[in-house]
Amino acid sequence: MNKFADIRRALGRLTDAERKEVIAWLERLGERVFGVDRVEEPQAAYAAPLPGYMTREEFLDFQERSFTMYEYINGIIRDMSGPSVAHCLITQNIHRALDSHLRGGSCQPFCTGGSVNLTLGNDEIVYHPDVYVSCDRSVWDKRWVPNPKLVVEVLSPSTQHLDRREKAANYRRVASLDEYVIASQKRPELTIHRRAEHWQPDVVMGARATAEFRSVGLSVPLTEIYDGVFSGSPPSDTEV
Repeated sequence: MNKFADIRRALGRLTDAERKEVIAWLERLGERVFGVDRVEEPQAAYAAPLPGYMTREEFLDFQERSFTMYEYINGIIRDMSGPSVAHCLITQNIHRALDSHLRGGSCQPFCTGGSVNLTLGNDEIVYHPDVYVSCDRSVWDKRWVPNPKLVVEVLSPSTQHLDRREKAANYRRVASLDEYVIASQKRPELTIHRRAEHWQPDVVMGARATAEFRSVGLSVPLTEIYDGVFSGSPPSDTEV
């Protein structure tokens, strides 16, 4: 029996998140056994270290007691950076338009602070979208919603790679989701991915353009979505 070969085979069957947890455990074990000194960036006095691996139920309980927002991906916890003023304004404007349009109906819009709890095959994920809509209240929990119909994420420098790649891929796996929208902070621009169009991106750009949230039957001018975001004239359509 080759123990190392068995270990390598076992590691090969783990998910990326599980392998990261194994690596973190080995690092902690090495510190205890070999007395390895670690040099870490100083933390603020109020900053508490993130807990290690958690079950989803443990995470949801932890999140309820925390003043900081976190996301959960297969046992690993990821903290969320604070939003910019532009980020907040775009989020508020989109939520306001959705709330006005959907009020009194079966669909409910939510904004930052709510949780989307997803079970995708063997993956367990908790995200906090900037704006989302859910239309079936029968499966809601007091802490989260499992069935978004529309999700909007506002791009930030620290999260844009997650919004464009990881989240875009995971949201496509959600059976209830019809549209995934990415909003730029730098210019009036929305990229809309629709299930009915095989998730091909529909880029809506420019102050005179109108975004169509077809999943909920709402059209919104980009001037309304970006109201108050830019001082003076908004950036040109070609600005990066």
